[in-house]
Amino acid sequence: MTFEPPQKGNPHKLTIKQHTFPSASISRFASEKGAVQVLRKASEKVFDAKPADQIFCAQRVWDQQAEGGFMKEIEDAFQALASVILDDPAFRFSRQHFTVINEFYCLCNIRAQWKKNERLANPSIGGAPEVIGLRHYYTQDEQELLEAEGISCIRPDLTISSRAVVAPSIRLTLSEAVRAMSGITWQRLQAVEGEFVVPDNFSKWLFVPLSPTVCLRAHPEVNPCRLYRDGVAVINRLAIEASIDYYFARKLDHCPQ
Repeated sequence: MTFEPPQKGNPHKLTIKQHTFPSASISRFASEKGAVQVLRKASEKVFDAKPADQIFCAQRVWDQQAEGGFMKEIEDAFQALASVILDDPAFRFSRQHFTVINEFYCLCNIRAQWKKNERLANPSIGGAPEVIGLRHYYTQDEQELLEAEGISCIRPDLTISSRAVVAPSIRLTLSEAVRAMSGITWQRLQAVEGEFVVPDNFSKWLFVPLSPTVCLRAHPEVNPCRLYRDGVAVINRLAIEASIDYYFARKLDHCPQ
């Protein structure tokens, strides 16, 4: 099932390409050309892609209120923390920081799963004989305006947008996932040799890449926090194994496996 496009010109500026791993995070891996190298596992094809490329995105799977609301709040908090961690190799983590990382980690995972299943999703849910009347039949423009303002509505065919159901489902799953990660702590890992790859999802993979040479690892150990080629290769193999469709890096030939 294809996604439901907005009306021509997208006058209410609804987000169509919804990143699972944020564009700001992908940008930290971009080369001087502004792109990353992507390997698609099914074909083993390698190609360059900019952070806005469709491969990194679901297409209008959750609604605008989720995209610009709680998801953006989680992303903004994480990006601010990531910048501090990258600027300060001696950064000291606190419980508050662990919460920010856990929320981001879980959100990226959940969105990746919804992207994986988006082709099975129907843009509308419901539909029934018109046994009750609607006081007002909302036009497409009115429906999109309401969505932009964070309001869902019943459509003239007595269905609702699946996005209006996916968004609270994501929020509920997120709350449960973050609760399950309570008590998990993280540490900063620095690649001394080689660079990290980034998988298309983080399930089974308790790492969050921040840059080509820095990532976060759950369940920290005192040593090592500096990784040489063999250590980076171990992490990269785990990332590649966890990937469903693709993985990327600044330069794949700089990433030991």
